Amino acid sequence: MGFKSHPLLFIAVKSKGNLKKIKFNKRLFDSIKNLNLISHEDYFKVHSDCLKQNIVPEIHYLYYGVYDEDNIKKTYVNCLFDLEFYRKNYSGDEDPILHYVSKGFFNNNLINQWDCNYIKFLDEDLTIQFYKNQKLKIEEELRYNYYITDKKISIPYINSNEEFRTDKIRVGVFINDPFIDLAPCPYIRIHEPFSRLSDSGKYNFFVYGMDSFVLMDIDEILKVKQFDIVVVQRILPFLDVLVDKCRQHGIKMVYETDDDLLGVEENSPSFEYVDRVRSSIEKYIDNCDIVTVTTPALARKFPNKDVCIIRNYYVDSVFQIKEDIKEEGPITLGYYGTLTHTKDLLLIKNSIIKLKKLMKDDYGIDVKFEIIGGFNEGDEVDTSWFEVIDLPPNPMNFANFMGWLSKTVNWDIGVVPLENSNFNKGKSELKYIELSVLGIPGVYSDMEVYNSVVHEPYNGLLAKTEEEWINQIKKLILDKNLRKSIRDNAIEDVVENYSISGRIQKWDMIFNKLIN
Repeated sequence: MGFKSHPLLFIAVKSKGNLKKIKFNKRLFDSIKNLNLISHEDYFKVHSDCLKQNIVPEIHYLYYGVYDEDNIKKTYVNCLFDLEFYRKNYSGDEDPILHYVSKGFFNNNLINQWDCNYIKFLDEDLTIQFYKNQKLKIEEELRYNYYITDKKISIPYINSNEEFRTDKIRVGVFINDPFIDLAPCPYIRIHEPFSRLSDSGKYNFFVYGMDSFVLMDIDEILKVKQFDIVVVQRILPFLDVLVDKCRQHGIKMVYETDDDLLGVEENSPSFEYVDRVRSSIEKYIDNCDIVTVTTPALARKFPNKDVCIIRNYYVDSVFQIKEDIKEEGPITLGYYGTLTHTKDLLLIKNSIIKLKKLMKDDYGIDVKFEIIGGFNEGDEVDTSWFEVIDLPPNPMNFANFMGWLSKTVNWDIGVVPLENSNFNKGKSELKYIELSVLGIPGVYSDMEVYNSVVHEPYNGLLAKTEEEWINQIKKLILDKNLRKSIRDNAIEDVVENYSISGRIQKWDMIFNKLIN
């Protein structure tokens, strides 16, 4: 065997007696060994000659294993050290292991995407250091951060084998949207009230969005009781697993929705996706402790459940009420919505076409109709009766979108058509709230969702038939004072009756009721 079984002698021979090289390579060897970066058993499987010649794997790696492909190295390098991550972010063509122990550690390089500089020493086991300091980091976050969205904390937390106990109510929140790009529903219903409720210091909220799901080991979540309460909004791809884990650990469950998802019609663009997970949604609802909804009509969709109505509200942190009203330029009607409203818009197509001709022929008034979104992607739509306002090229979350919308639209009148379907009967008056804050008087479909809050002609107008849509819009076009009074009254109504504070209080009540 000779010198090959003696690390220092091996290094000296390989370094040809060069003291500087000997010292440098000895330091690399000690660091790799003390960090326990290489599994001897797995290394011998790849390099059987190393075992036969009784060469210490860390020494063999320095001179031979370093030339292995990364997919080979992955079989014996500590799995916490993410070779691909490290090479991409730091070492490039250099070997990740040698780069880390010679330079990267001293530059505070991270060893994987979950690392928050958990490795403090080169002479202690890497695994022990990582998990010890990760635990300390999570405990620190729990003490000082009451609204946790950082995936480096939230994902190790939900996958941990050890329960983190606190003196606060721990709430796990699951939304089917990327947290970094929240749509209106999760922003209004979940993010805004929970982030403000966290200021009370009574809760630790952990928020998981679609961008978290792809990084989580779903089968390994909630091995212990990490949450006191779980809130699920609308749909999740792993509801069955979550239900089973919550039942196992006695975690209270809340189902939050602003739509009757189980009542989505077959011709809806959302039907196929919802239908695939229908049984999972039903299972979660059957097992949950409370359902939260936006309206009394939606509450009636859950006759056998404890239901709490938390109405939508004016999100005052997103954009301010527009105090001014349009004074000049052509009369402009406007509509905005997600790309699922083709049927709603087609309800007023003939009305808009006839109205534009009527106003021009009888009053010499040009009328424009502008649409943002609205039509389903792929629909072949006759665009002759409206003008399109293109959305910005980059996707925006709700906060950015509403800010953009406020600056972009210059409408005299907003129109809100809604098909009279069972699904739409569960909708909320969110469009009324938003149009009011935008300073735009509106004409709304005469359905419960709107006729329960719009009182003609105080804070809006209602329409059902083609003739009613024409007459109501015409009335607003010809009477500027009516537009102004509706606008002013709607703003007053929203400020007085659609404050977020009452919604926060309801969530606080729900959580305390579930725990106590």
